[in-house]
Amino acid sequence: MPLIAAAAQNGLIYALNAQGRHQEAEALAREALTAPRIPDRFTLVLRRGLARSLNGQARHEEALAEAERADELHRSLPEGQRRPETGAVELAAATALLGLGRGTEARTRAAAAHDACLAAFGRDHRRTAEARALLDRIINGA
Repeated sequence: MPLIAAAAQNGLIYALNAQGRHQEAEALAREALTAPRIPDRFTLVLRRGLARSLNGQARHEEALAEAERADELHRSLPEGQRRPETGAVELAAATALLGLGRGTEARTRAAAAHDACLAAFGRDHRRTAEARALLDRIINGA
């Protein structure tokens, strides 16, 4: 049951962020992260959702810190559990770095995210498109 609850909360956090309701997504992510016995895979996706919500609120330092925590978790997962999260942590970090005015670092991370997503998922996947859009924003200075 804790896995089902974590998965449902992650879906809601994603939806809230997509709707621009970043404060609500943040509150839900923080609450979900306090639940006992959440496997690292779900902790990772919840931290990603939290980073996205913080980026959406222009709280980029905090978002970068969450992205770094998520990256540590990502690296600790067995290889078979890493693939679904390909490029996601890099996207969160690149967005935070861009918000902090660290364009060169943001570009490096966004390019890495795009390349990884392209190789893992193909060009039509939503995360590949998101990485491409972020990279374009960085390159064009928007």
